[in-house]
Formats: sequence, C-alpha cells, structure tokens
Amino acid sequence: MNPVLFVGGTGVVGRQAVKLFRERHPEVPILIGGRDLVKSEDLASKVGNASPVEVDTSKALLGIEKDTSLGAVVMMTPDEGLNGMSLAQDKGIPYLSIGNWLVEVGAEMAHFIRHPQAAPVVLASHWHGGPAVFLAQIAARKMETVHTVLVSAIVDDKDETGPVAIEDMERGAAGGAGVWAFRDGRRVWLAGNEASRIIETLDGRRLKGDAFSPYDVVSLHAATGARDVRFDLASTVSSSRARGGEIATELVVQVEGTSQGKPCLQRATLEFDRGQAMLTGLSTILTLSTALGLEGHLPVPPGLYFPEMILDAEWYLCELVRAGANVDLDRS
Repeated sequence: MNPVLFVGGTGVVGRQAVKLFRERHPEVPILIGGRDLVKSEDLASKVGNASPVEVDTSKALLGIEKDTSLGAVVMMTPDEGLNGMSLAQDKGIPYLSIGNWLVEVGAEMAHFIRHPQAAPVVLASHWHGGPAVFLAQIAARKMETVHTVLVSAIVDDKDETGPVAIEDMERGAAGGAGVWAFRDGRRVWLAGNEASRIIETLDGRRLKGDAFSPYDVVSLHAATGARDVRFDLASTVSSSRARGGEIATELVVQVEGTSQGKPCLQRATLEFDRGQAMLTGLSTILTLSTALGLEGHLPVPPGLYFPEMILDAEWYLCELVRAGANVDLDRS
C-alpha cells in the first residue's frame, strides 16, 4: 500500500493519530506532513516505517511533489483552501478531514459534487471524531420514534489543547460560525439565553453548558430523525479528576422517544481518561482504517461519508473500551 499522508501529523491530535495508526497497522507506510520538518523527522524516527514531508496547506498539492505516491490524505488540521481534498481527488485516493466547521461544509460538498466518482471523502469533524453519534445510535436502537437527542460534552479544564485547535476555534468565532440546533423539526440559530442550558456531569454536578454545533448535530438529526437535537459543551474539573483520578473527557447522551407505543428515555455515557487528543485520534484512525479496508472489510467506494455511515456502532464503542474508555449504555 502507498503511504498515508497525515497533514498536521505533529500536532497534539495528529501525533496521537500517527502513533495509533502505526500500532494498528505496522505494515502501512506513513508520511508525516507538517510545517516544521524537524518535528516531522523526530516523530517519523520514533514510530518507524514513516518519512517526513514538508507541506503547506495554502499551496496546490499541499506543496509536495506531483509524482509523490500516496494511499490516502488525512487532514488533521483545517483544510482551509481544500488543497488536501483536491490532491486526494486528483489521485483517486481516500480523503478524511477532522478540522473544518459545520458552516464551512458547503465547500467540501461543492468539490465532491463536481467529482463524485473521484474518491471516498469522509468528513469527520465531529466532536472527538464521533462518539456521541454512536452512543445515540445504541441508545435509540429499540425506539420506533426518536423525538429528542441532547448531548452534553464536558472537557477537563486541564486537558491539553493544541495551538492549531485554539487558532481554529478563534477562526470560527471571528468568522461568525454561530451555533444552531434542531427544534420542533426546524433548524434554529441559537443566541442569547437560548445558547446555553444546564447540563449534568457524570458525577451529578450541574453547570452551564454552551451550545455548540459540530458535525454531530446534523449526523444525529439524519441518523435518528429526531425533531429536537442539541449539543452543549462545558469546561470544568472532570468527574474523574474530582474523585481523585486522571484528567478525563466525558459525554452524556440523552435520547427520548417511543418504544412499543410508550414514552422512553435512554441515557448513554462515555468517560475517557487518556486525554481528548487521544480519543479524537483513535476515532480518526478507526474511521480511516475502515475506509482503507484495513479492518476486515473491503475499502469504501467513492462517495461522501460521515463516520457513522461506514463504522458499526457496537464495534466502534468496543474499540474505545479496549483503549480504556468507560462506556455505560442503558440496555433495558
């Protein structure tokens, strides 16, 4: 197989993804793309079967040689000019991105629509790569109708966030990347008091969460058909650290609907104490490996995908548990 190019592979999330991919697929060569070739060289020497390459996301072909052999392009950093996507489409290889805002997705859609048979395009800019969507799918599996999906995400205020991630958040805020949700079956923009609600941590503390609109919002609406979908985020002392444990990230997903004609409420939670960067990196690698056909199935054909369209929810969550996640699913 040709090398998989990780653009932004030396960032906080990128280096976790590179290491996890190497552990999972030691035979597949890797290209570690970054602006700082010294950092790329250092990581390449540590993981093995990897080479550094200098990339520039503002340039055509990301600034790399046109005849460079590639097996996939993985954008661990925002693909602001979509040069990474264009490179993948030109070469007919899988493309996966985790760094763009939901309100920006029209650009990717336009590129895909013009070349729908060029390559598989996986848009995975979900919170931590998508666990909330998979938790909701499991929680809703016995419901005939889903009315409401509420996601509460809690990040420990001591968890590491890379400079690129901070820059991207600032870019989104400066560009007017407002927050929206689904309410009463309609898309609504949230502002003022509506843009916050009281959420609950895993250990029962109540705090103010701010509405956030990662790709999860549209994935959850499409996957469940719920009339009300909302995602809220808060940063505080995680439940794990509050009880004397490690820094952790946590998710609480509540799904309301009907089962056998009666009202039904299901709750699914996730706690991961190895850092939000590793959780995002792991989700990225599970999605990438599946797209490439490295998990016992055929590679996905050209098309436009979200992670939940190519991954089995039970398998994905089991892989998170194997990596140390604590997943609690109401299986009543």
